[in-house]
Amino acid sequence: MKNFKNYFSIILGFIFSFSAVAQNNIDVENNLSNLNLKKEYKGGKLYEANGFLVPVIEGSNEEMGEQYGALLKDEMQKTYDILVKPEIKEGKLDQETIQFWADRAYGSGSLRTKQFYEGVAKGTGWPLSDVVFLDQIMEYGIYYGKLHSFAGCTSIAAWGENTKDGEMYIGRNMDWSETFLKFPTIMTVRKPNDGSYKLATTGWPGMYATFTAMNEKGVYMDVHDGTSMGGSVVYKERPSILNSIIDIVSESASLDAVKARFNGINNSVSVIFTIADSKSAASVESSSLAGNRIRLPKGDSFTVVNTFLVEDWGLGTRETVSNSMRRFANMEDRLAETKGQVDAQLTIDLMDMKLFNEDGSFKENGGSTKPLKQDADITVYQTVFDIHNQKAYLKIPVAEYFADWTEIDLNELWK
Repeated sequence: MKNFKNYFSIILGFIFSFSAVAQNNIDVENNLSNLNLKKEYKGGKLYEANGFLVPVIEGSNEEMGEQYGALLKDEMQKTYDILVKPEIKEGKLDQETIQFWADRAYGSGSLRTKQFYEGVAKGTGWPLSDVVFLDQIMEYGIYYGKLHSFAGCTSIAAWGENTKDGEMYIGRNMDWSETFLKFPTIMTVRKPNDGSYKLATTGWPGMYATFTAMNEKGVYMDVHDGTSMGGSVVYKERPSILNSIIDIVSESASLDAVKARFNGINNSVSVIFTIADSKSAASVESSSLAGNRIRLPKGDSFTVVNTFLVEDWGLGTRETVSNSMRRFANMEDRLAETKGQVDAQLTIDLMDMKLFNEDGSFKENGGSTKPLKQDADITVYQTVFDIHNQKAYLKIPVAEYFADWTEIDLNELWK
């Protein structure tokens, strides 16, 4: 098979016044999104808010999958047509390869995973292999992709002494290929009836992993590419980490529980995870070749990028093609400058700060956001999570697809 080049070659006192930080003031308390109901199917509902799609699905895992598939089959088809069909047409992808990756993910998945996939197939009317393969496109892409970081994400977390009220606030940029701007960003709200936790996860049609997620207990997780640090090697004989992390978020009630789960698994692919609950945050630096290391905070704030920073890896601090260490330094500085003042609004303001000037030079006292493609990737969506109040804020900063900060009240949707 040829490299999956088209989509994954880049896949995985103040210094300034507070008024300069607050570039784009959003009234967090009063800027409530109006969720517009678009469709209903067997207890599931599809809402739209400022261009973002919010499917709210409930019941058994199979029922939730069926609702998801029925509500989003048009968007899933568009995603499949953009990501998969060209590879088939050009002879780069055949049915045997699709079936292998589908069998791998389905066969090694938990009962939750299997039942959800079966439900999506029922709701869309698609073959099960197509449903599973679309969900596994990231690991497939890394396996056949170029040997460098495909994404340059950034996350920040602040709590305790670093925030106004001691509560946890998390900001996150998902930086990836421009291709992922061509279909809608989705926040899927799951309300299972099997005793596992309600959750919300942000991603794209037909991709169910907890790319950026929180459950009803306030446990948070997001995904950063780690292949430039931990090796661009996919273990096909291991369960897909994309499926495993859904199980972790569905079943974990605390940060300590998440840490323990990661201590007990070997990843199929190298990834860096931001993990948090209402009391603290950490990251899991995962190498498919060399296991997992957990990096702990040194205070009440934390920044995660695409560089391994745990000292016992035996790696010196390394920059990436997506300027990880520049982003890390910027956001660490901004958090230090705003110590004791962070809330949802200030987190939004910090995430609005750009990495580059328009001429491609680094912005003085800058941030991490990349609304233009000026290095290896572009910021395809942004999130801010207010853990205590169970609210999420979504944004797409790219001009052609722009959607300003949009509040999603998870507490209401989980009722």
